[in-house]
Amino acid sequence: MQNFTKEELLILRGIHSVLGRKYGKSGRYVSLIAKGDRKVNTEVAKSILKDLKSILKILITK
Repeated sequence: MQNFTKEELLILRGIHSVLGRKYGKSGRYVSLIAKGDRKVNTEVAKSILKDLKSILKILITK
């Protein structure tokens, strides 16, 4: 299941490493969640997905 479209992933480029640092994970981990290649079945993964959606909402409304 893909969490974001290709266009949305382009908008979120560069955010992965920042969120990874926030949660003590790698940028690759965050990227896998954004692409839907990793299940969102932990509290950290759920928080990361929530933050990604919030950031996207902010960036799109500008």
